Amino acid sequence: MISFKKICGMLTAVSLLLLPLVAGASEIDLGTAYTAEELVEVREWEKIWVGKKIDAGNIDQISDYFPKAYTGMIKNPEKWGAPPEGLYFYIQPYKKVNATKGMIEATQKYASIVKKPDADGIIANYAEVAGRPFPKPQNGLEIAYNFDFNNHGDAAHYRRYSPNINPKSRTDRMSDQEYWEFYWVQRTEIEPKPALPKNKKGYRRAFFTHMYKPEEFLNTRMYVLRYMNPKKDDDTYLYYSQFRRIRRLSTSQKTDSIDGTDLIYDDEYFWDGQIIRNNYTYKGKKDMLASRHTDMKKTTRQPGQGLVNGLTYERCNLLVVEAINKDPNYIYGKRVWYVDPESYLILWTEIYDENGRFWKMFTNYTNVLPTMQGDKKHFIVGTCFPDFVRIHSGLSNQQHFFEPEISNPKQKSNMFTISNLQKTY
Repeated sequence: MISFKKICGMLTAVSLLLLPLVAGASEIDLGTAYTAEELVEVREWEKIWVGKKIDAGNIDQISDYFPKAYTGMIKNPEKWGAPPEGLYFYIQPYKKVNATKGMIEATQKYASIVKKPDADGIIANYAEVAGRPFPKPQNGLEIAYNFDFNNHGDAAHYRRYSPNINPKSRTDRMSDQEYWEFYWVQRTEIEPKPALPKNKKGYRRAFFTHMYKPEEFLNTRMYVLRYMNPKKDDDTYLYYSQFRRIRRLSTSQKTDSIDGTDLIYDDEYFWDGQIIRNNYTYKGKKDMLASRHTDMKKTTRQPGQGLVNGLTYERCNLLVVEAINKDPNYIYGKRVWYVDPESYLILWTEIYDENGRFWKMFTNYTNVLPTMQGDKKHFIVGTCFPDFVRIHSGLSNQQHFFEPEISNPKQKSNMFTISNLQKTY
């Protein structure tokens, strides 16, 4: 018979073994782009390529790491309004992106109780959990939900320098917008977590946009409220300053072109809609070059230039997901997402029309930035939006005016109101 003293000793030993899982929660690995063996091969490749300037003369040597359309842009710089030196970027070493402490703790707390999506793709306790719902996703829908749960720090404030670019005429139509984003649920960084205590209308998150340029849109403002109920349409209100009128936008306008650009409202973050609006198919992994640690302040561009110069790219083994809208009349036939397995941001997307013809290819430039909570967050600092049918492009630069404010505790839910739209400037 085992003595009581021995049993106590065994329990103490078990407790000591379990203790690091609690005390070291911030060190839990939520996944990485490469296995140890794969990383050895990456480091060998980097010995040849890190620090190299890549342009039309040598991009063919690494073209397998890019979407075909992007390689074509670099090889035909004059078509995309490039300066005499062409289009170019640099290779840097792969660096792992870590989740915030709050994201890790929320994943540890809630991932085990996340309900599996039902036949309609709905997670029954969607609004009651936070963190990464599927730390080891098994299919395209679970990858899409991991993307959806990236809350951009609970509250974010940034301003975009966003020229709409015509490379043929080498001209820009300047756009300048200030953004605020806020989450009611699935919060991981700012108390209260994981949800605000008062939310009678069932909001999930909101965007507020203040426009400064083009001049005819000065002080035009818009906000979008998304609900926790995935079957409920967004509420979108626009205050058009020239006419001093408030207009409610319908859901059908989500696929309208935004002020003559090559974008639709659904293109935000490369997908800005309820997850259940699409069907998802996981296509495997693809080792690619992606701009994951880019300082947009170090890039250069002249008017009419469709891509910035001076970007940095690193290898990353991305998750490939095909997203097809359930609406047979949707403007896009399909999107192909290339998802970062460490942050679940979409770093590249290829877009096809309703007839299956290639149309657009967008890329996000990201960086690891400090949050206002003293942590670090992988965040989008810029985006490029080339349209290969119109030969147009667009740029979004979130570091041009000031650094994004991530996890800003001063942001409040009451800014997403009709009265705030009518605020006098």
